[in-house]
Amino acid sequence: MTTARTLLAEQPSVPLMVQAQIYDVQGQLQFSQGELEAALESWQRSEAAYKQAGDVQRQMLSRIHQVQVFRAKGLYRRVLLTLQELQAFLQDQPDSIAKVQTLQWLGDAFRTNGNLAEAEDILRRSLALAAELNLPEQVAAAQLSLGNLEQSRFVVAFDQRQGRAALDHANAALQAYRAAAAMNTAAIAAQARLNTLALLTSPTIAQWTSALQFYPSVEVSLSQLPPGRPAIYGHVKLADSLITLKQNTQTQTPPWQDIEALLLTAQAQAEDLGDMRSHSFVLGTLGKLYEQRAHWRSAEQFSRQALALSQALRADDISYRWQWQLGRIFKAQGYTQGAIGAYKQAFDSLRTLRNDLVAANPDVRFSFRESVEPVYRDLVDLLLTPVDGTIAHHKAHQSRISQTNLEQARTVMEALRIAELENFFQAACVETTVNIDQAVDQGDPTAAVVYSILLDDRLEVILKLPRQPALVHYASPVPQATLGNTLVQLRRNLQRGSLQGLTEVQTNGQTLYQWLLQPAVEQGYLSPETIKTLLFVLDGPLRLVPMAALHDGRDFLLRTYAMSLMLGLELRDPQPLPEPDDLSVLAAGLTTPPSEEANNYVPLPNVNVELDRIQAAGFSGTFIRDGAFTKATLQRDLMQDDYTIVHLATHGQFSGSRDSTYILAADGRVNIDELGRVFRRHQQSPEDRLELLILSACKTAEGDDRSALGIAGAAVQAGASSTIATLWSVDDEASVYFTETLYQHLGQPGVSRAEALRRAQVALFDRYGGRPRFWAPYVLVGSWR
Repeated sequence: MTTARTLLAEQPSVPLMVQAQIYDVQGQLQFSQGELEAALESWQRSEAAYKQAGDVQRQMLSRIHQVQVFRAKGLYRRVLLTLQELQAFLQDQPDSIAKVQTLQWLGDAFRTNGNLAEAEDILRRSLALAAELNLPEQVAAAQLSLGNLEQSRFVVAFDQRQGRAALDHANAALQAYRAAAAMNTAAIAAQARLNTLALLTSPTIAQWTSALQFYPSVEVSLSQLPPGRPAIYGHVKLADSLITLKQNTQTQTPPWQDIEALLLTAQAQAEDLGDMRSHSFVLGTLGKLYEQRAHWRSAEQFSRQALALSQALRADDISYRWQWQLGRIFKAQGYTQGAIGAYKQAFDSLRTLRNDLVAANPDVRFSFRESVEPVYRDLVDLLLTPVDGTIAHHKAHQSRISQTNLEQARTVMEALRIAELENFFQAACVETTVNIDQAVDQGDPTAAVVYSILLDDRLEVILKLPRQPALVHYASPVPQATLGNTLVQLRRNLQRGSLQGLTEVQTNGQTLYQWLLQPAVEQGYLSPETIKTLLFVLDGPLRLVPMAALHDGRDFLLRTYAMSLMLGLELRDPQPLPEPDDLSVLAAGLTTPPSEEANNYVPLPNVNVELDRIQAAGFSGTFIRDGAFTKATLQRDLMQDDYTIVHLATHGQFSGSRDSTYILAADGRVNIDELGRVFRRHQQSPEDRLELLILSACKTAEGDDRSALGIAGAAVQAGASSTIATLWSVDDEASVYFTETLYQHLGQPGVSRAEALRRAQVALFDRYGGRPRFWAPYVLVGSWR
């Protein structure tokens, strides 16, 4: 290599192809030694030389090598952009190994970015082309990537509480990993076995016996790798899986000393390479190992060393892990202030990442609940725990938590909610907004904000009253499992069509009321004489049930308050609806679902009646019916005029996953991204505000406590200030009556959209004898005014 460099320096007339090959090999050597910037520069030079020499295939390979550097540096957005450019370039190129490899890496990038369906399509093209060209190594790489895709789907399904689907995806991942390992390509086989072990030791799969039997084969695979980054990360990943295995089984095999030896081997290799990023992972995992063994001094020492390296690299996607780890170490020893300080540093690192978090390490993207969310919740737990560790049980006026801590707790949870929404979209999506406290104080002195926070052992509530600077705080010591069971029972009974479940609904609703609102009512903070609207910022599974179904022992909350659900403390500037004469409606309805959805959805025979009632109420606008309700027609009509309300009477589903959030048009599903494109004009013209999006026949995914993200996502994509949606499928005939009553009140003087919804629900309550299946599923998300 030195001779080649000398040749380049002394002989400027070296043929272009020779120059390109020298730079190419030089880049590979530099990359293997952890010299990332130097490797990038060499491969950029080889790309330029190959391009000048007219060798398109090798030019692409040099570009692909640059993607390796971007990945190693954690520049995942740059990875995706570069590969997308290559994909466009590849379309007119003949089939080749470069095309196979680019497709495979592009599929990996789409997986990382959350576009799982597109990722699968690209990866299967890569696999088919590799098989056609008889490229065993590329076949193995494509199988490995497909296994990773199924593992990502497994985590998504687990997050959505879809146990059967999660298990199916896990089995598909294991099958793909076995296929990849069988190809006998050393590096790919080692990675496939590492990923298999990581899946077996996932607490969801928990195949501990299989993992114990399998891990020696992983060690054998790693021993066959030469020193370098793949070997270092392989040792770290194996050690991490074994730590998890010992945590959950208390097994003596393997002994802690063997896991430590794995990491010390990786540490020596990382030091030899001078690779600070991989070295940080090694040291941090050593810190984790000693944390599990309660060797606090060593745990702190290694964690600090790992943090110093990641901070020197400005790698916040790594730094937050070690700051969080230090927080846990301090907390375990009772150093509360030190723990809070470390957790705040982790929180600040995550806030710095913000928009890039969703494009960070794929392991972060697909384990949001495990790798990101606990940082926020652990910090809030510390902030809301009194010094003596006791909880202010049901005493709204005697909270011993300072106002500063209450404000910080809400700030941290707000950041979590934004991260959730951006994780859902895989992009920054939160526009400039107003603070809900300010909106209440200045715009509606009859509204109060009920902010809930779920922790392992209690439900925390922070209450913001209009024009009151001090926050009210109380907590109910109810374990999450107990709360979750109550919510599941309540939702199940709410969906029953008969009156048989009404007693259970009242019982569950009263229990929830006692936890969430009764302390504030007992102390006189919530009174219907002064507070007319409750704005709920709900956490986790609380979003599975409508707050209208809470019961105070005498009646449902529906009878007392108008309500709106907020995803966080920030929202679009809430303005009252114009009067009916100034309201313009675009209404679209689909009676019969498209043929490909016939087995999933029943017809809605009263859809056109529903649209007729809107017309009969005197609202001007545009009405699209049945076969005319296509994506193109909807987009065309939105482009041609301004609408205050868009009313879509069609089937659909909201979920915590973009892939499972859609509405039905005559020409098929309109997913969340397509919805944004359909409504693009409203996003580009903020002065033409879409105030209200009504989705009258959609439902949330069963058991998915992040379904509200799908509803909020629809509102964001449509540019709507608020959305009325349903938590489960509604009766077709009842939907007509609901629509008729709702439009009688929308825009009336002194009637907010939350109050209009309440009155429509009360009308359903009275018409159907109180059966909650008919009146309870409707929720308003966003602006209440």
